[in-house]
Amino acid sequence: MRITLSWLAEFIDLGELFDVGEATHVGPTHAGVRRLVDAMNALGMVVEGVEHAPASLDGVVVGQVVSLEPIEGADRIRATLVDDGIGEAKSVVCGAWNFQVGDKVPWARPGVTLPTGMTLSERRMRGVVSLGMLCSPVEVGVSSEAGGLLILDPDTPVGVEFGEYFGIVDDIVFDLAIEANRPDANCVLGVARDLAAWLRVGFHQPESPGLEVDDTPDPANDAQACDRLLVATLAGIETATFPLRLSRRLRLAGMRSISPVVDASNYVMIELGQPTHPYDKQRLAGETISARFAKAGEQVVTLDGSTRALETTDVVIVDGDDQVVGLAGVMGGLETEVSEATTSVLVEAAHFPASRIARTAKRLNARSEASSRFERGTDPAILELAIARIAELSNLSIVGPLQRRIDTIQSNPAIEVRAARVARILGHQPAGEPLEVLAPDAALARIGFVVEPVGVDYAVTPPSFRPDVTTEIEVIEEIARHFGYQRITSVPLTVATTGGLTDRQQLIRRLKQLLAGLGLFEAWSVTLVSAEERDLAGGASEPIGLADPLVAHESELRQTVLAGLLRSMRTNVARRLHPVALFELGPVVQRPTESAAILPDEKLRIGILIEGADNGLAAIAPALTAISRFFGVEDRLELGEIDAELVGWPQLHPSRRSQLRVEGRLVGVVGELHPRQIPEELEHLVEGRFGYLELDFDPLVELAMPIRQIKVPSSYTASSLDLSFVIDRSVSVDSLLRLIRDAAGVLCVDLAIFDRYEPADDSEHLYLGVRLRLESVDGVVDEGSIQALIEVIDQRSGAIGAHLRRG
Repeated sequence: MRITLSWLAEFIDLGELFDVGEATHVGPTHAGVRRLVDAMNALGMVVEGVEHAPASLDGVVVGQVVSLEPIEGADRIRATLVDDGIGEAKSVVCGAWNFQVGDKVPWARPGVTLPTGMTLSERRMRGVVSLGMLCSPVEVGVSSEAGGLLILDPDTPVGVEFGEYFGIVDDIVFDLAIEANRPDANCVLGVARDLAAWLRVGFHQPESPGLEVDDTPDPANDAQACDRLLVATLAGIETATFPLRLSRRLRLAGMRSISPVVDASNYVMIELGQPTHPYDKQRLAGETISARFAKAGEQVVTLDGSTRALETTDVVIVDGDDQVVGLAGVMGGLETEVSEATTSVLVEAAHFPASRIARTAKRLNARSEASSRFERGTDPAILELAIARIAELSNLSIVGPLQRRIDTIQSNPAIEVRAARVARILGHQPAGEPLEVLAPDAALARIGFVVEPVGVDYAVTPPSFRPDVTTEIEVIEEIARHFGYQRITSVPLTVATTGGLTDRQQLIRRLKQLLAGLGLFEAWSVTLVSAEERDLAGGASEPIGLADPLVAHESELRQTVLAGLLRSMRTNVARRLHPVALFELGPVVQRPTESAAILPDEKLRIGILIEGADNGLAAIAPALTAISRFFGVEDRLELGEIDAELVGWPQLHPSRRSQLRVEGRLVGVVGELHPRQIPEELEHLVEGRFGYLELDFDPLVELAMPIRQIKVPSSYTASSLDLSFVIDRSVSVDSLLRLIRDAAGVLCVDLAIFDRYEPADDSEHLYLGVRLRLESVDGVVDEGSIQALIEVIDQRSGAIGAHLRRG
């Protein structure tokens, strides 16, 4: 999300960060800007970029067209005279056609450098002198689309500085990365609220305008589809305007200018976080709307021109004839779009269940700025303010009372927050107590939470704009955020065990080492292949294709490892790297064999491709023998003819291939590549024939003979050694145990804590009793070895802050 410094300044007092008037003339490195960036980062609203957006409008004034004449021999430009309020009218050649005599437009003098980077000069075109330029919205930085000259209000004074008169000033743009768990920060108001609480500066909370509201329920609405719906009629669209300084602010936020009422709607969405949608009221049957779930078979043509097929889980907006006119919370319908012919506007402001909007937007691949806010959660209490703000910004009037068609929203319940749990999770910090944030005038109350003491604990009620806070731990997260993560002392994790490879991972690693030892090179190939590669490699007749592949030659999920190894083989052959000897352990994906299964079958397979001198089967045989011995199935491995069960396996030479079974269970195939699998352009480079082996990893693991490792017991008496330590609380107990175990080495057969004492009057130390059992297969562990071990443990433990107690 992109917001500007001037926008933030409308909601918070920046006097402590900037001198008077300075906030509009600072750069990204200014101390005040850096302090704002640091505050946003500390609050979890990560600043990904800071941009300086200078107005660059010095020398651009309001001019009035006093004459407009054609130029001989030119059909795309005209000669104009422009009155700039000073002296004689100026001659300007212009290629725009959307203006006439009497219009007031921005005129840039020669020598001016516009926001686009263009520097103007006096020129002669078709024999006519052109002084400067008449400017479009793009050229004065208030829009991203030109559409001809910017025609100003007739009441605009001639000769005034354009930027100064319309309040267009230098600005700073903050590019924020707002996480999904912060719906309140998806707008300027939310960011400003958080900053004001953190910086302890004034915050200007917009007040609801107190408009007249008709609460008569509408039975056409479905409360499960929409729990609050407010609509209003706006009149005066013929004279609607949108301030140019706000148009520039909207452009800097990444939104394009469309029309005054649509611009106002988009502006309010970024400012307050509430998406709204304006409809052409006369194009709505019954001049009304309702919200319900879509019916089976319904469709809607959305604003982007796409026809969307709806499902019964989609929420839609319908008119008085129950016809779908919009995809609720995602995108409006094309038929009721506000246009130049619109004379009356109906504005919808609603609150929808977040999960339903997210599901629809994802299914239809139609995520929008509105849906991204609805699916995170919006504030149901701000609808009236949003509508009033749209009317104010677009210079429209609200006709009659607002219609609240449905309202089933319940206020947020209070959450019990236990002081003991806050202290346990965040700790008693030396820089201050986290519970300070819960004070009546502290940060949590300043960001809208209602905090009421209940004995030693608290009852905390989240505001309506924080739908993400529903549990005690989420309130504690807010306490931590405004207490300051940087003030919370880090505590290293102390666990009794360390991470390591699973048995499966260790087996895969050993298998790769085995294959590398046979002289094979490990290949890695993508699991996405083309239809042509699938035909060559083999697999089931019904592949799993991608709905929207990035490239055509990676449009299907591979069904065999051979599909990827063929690419690697061709690359090696083309570079004359002989002999080719490759292996890969990788996934293959096939359609589920059971009709009731939803997800496809994903299997891990071993693929080996080896180039032999004149016999591919002979080249692959050592690899097959080594793998069968690795899994302990060499005596049970059976080779047989290919049968119908081999659907989904690689295609090999029909007369030089076999299937592999263990105890009747299919585990793989072996054979030679068919000559057609080698491209014609590479045939003259191939030096031999290719043997190929593909095996299912998991069946081999299940059929493998178990390998048991037996530790030889000692025939000598073990020795027990009890050690007592005083250790600093900052020392990990697990690190001390590892130290003792490493010092004892192979003699250690058991190590355990038999006593632990934490005195109440000593917060810095704890006392630990450790029992060490020593044993050797070569003889009894003698006293000298034990004393030497004690000295080593004493020396090493002292280095980490643990002291061995003697005597």
